[in-house]
Amino acid sequence: MDTVVNHYLVENSNAILGPYIKINLTALFEGKYNSANNLLSKRDTIRMYLRRSISPFEIVDSAKGVIDSVNFSNVFNFFNAVNGNYYLVVKHNQCIETWSRSGGENLVRDTSISNYNFTTSASQAYSENMKLIGSKYCLYSGDVDQNGSINLTDVLLIYNDACNFVYGNVVNDLNGDNIVDLQDMIIASSNKINFVRVRTP
Repeated sequence: MDTVVNHYLVENSNAILGPYIKINLTALFEGKYNSANNLLSKRDTIRMYLRRSISPFEIVDSAKGVIDSVNFSNVFNFFNAVNGNYYLVVKHNQCIETWSRSGGENLVRDTSISNYNFTTSASQAYSENMKLIGSKYCLYSGDVDQNGSINLTDVLLIYNDACNFVYGNVVNDLNGDNIVDLQDMIIASSNKINFVRVRTP
């Protein structure tokens, strides 16, 4: 038992005590963002990936966290990635997967926190793949089946839930008001018409 415990502590000592990559990420979800009061309708979970900045852009590390409804950010910790240049990739269960700006970001394992803000400019996303709401840029909402594009399938999934008066914290409730209805369909339909899809290097 002692051997196992000691081995565990040694194996995980860097994750507990040592330096690692930390990113304070700021992002908004189109459907849930209310520009009038500058708030998200609710806090929500995202997964963030670090991908190498050269082809084939493999995933090196990932972290999960909750984006706050007031400050739109959270600090994500990456214990496995080494110093290097990475694309920051954000995945949310209702939104189009969004990559950071062309060329990637230089990240270092140390005690500092790097900042990355998707909301300040379209150019913060690869191929400017975001939507301007008020004065802030948001991840496109509506990819509820997470296939990389907002299309008729997504609209129909939302439509079916709206017809069945589905309510609660469900994936097809894009605006976070706890009911699937016409407002959610409009968001997805608009993005479908504009052929919104994942943009990658």
